[in-house]
Amino acid sequence: MLLFHKKIMKYNFITPFNHETQTNIIHFTIPMFQHKNYKIVQISDVHIGYYLGQSFLEKLVNQIIEIEPNICVITGDLIAYSRRFSMDILTPLKKLTSKIDTYFVLGNHEIGLYTYRIEEFLIGLREFGVKTLHNQSTIVATKNCKFNLVGIGDKIGGYYNSPVDIPKSFRNIDKNLETIVLVHRPDTVKYFKDYPFVLVLSGHNHGGQITKLGLINAILKKEWRYLTGEIEIKKNKFLYITTGVGYSRLPLRVFAPSEIAVIVIN
Repeated sequence: MLLFHKKIMKYNFITPFNHETQTNIIHFTIPMFQHKNYKIVQISDVHIGYYLGQSFLEKLVNQIIEIEPNICVITGDLIAYSRRFSMDILTPLKKLTSKIDTYFVLGNHEIGLYTYRIEEFLIGLREFGVKTLHNQSTIVATKNCKFNLVGIGDKIGGYYNSPVDIPKSFRNIDKNLETIVLVHRPDTVKYFKDYPFVLVLSGHNHGGQITKLGLINAILKKEWRYLTGEIEIKKNKFLYITTGVGYSRLPLRVFAPSEIAVIVIN
């Protein structure tokens, strides 16, 4: 009973002073994918700059490097909406990008903090070696594997001259390659479900963060299916929603563990 209690405290009832992030391995079978056991580390909703700071990011970077993924993707809300935020706090990303190609899409917290200056934030990330994708695509070529990686913006960008642009995001993809999509909000997938892709990686909902309250909120918004986990959108089209790493508003998670998602594609 005591061991069970400690495990619950370690992974679900989290404070800024005892934050443990576990690794969650998720397998997807994509018949036309060119590489077996292709490994993507996904982190989301880290919210650095309010409760969690540079030392936590350093620890997270070291965890990712130990996993030895082919690439790392950050699906938004890397930072917290905090007036105390400074780009210097993200310096540990230099170590990550020196070892692993790392891609980033915007979340609502980046846009909420930088508003009309969002390009300033993206430039800062690129100076750390992060490859930013804002309503655009690139071809990832690693270890005899090539695929399109699409990054779509966040809907609140529409308030700050930086709207979601799905046609632009897919415009330059190579139609002979499979496509993986990064987007912060999972419900955005309903606007591009007929575009060519095999997998979407997203976050935003923190797995509910406090699960019962999160589930109630999701039901009221009719978005309960987008709370967390794996969803088959259409035949051979999948969505994964990570529970994320950090927390928003309250420094607490209840039955919504902090995770590094390791996506393994066969």
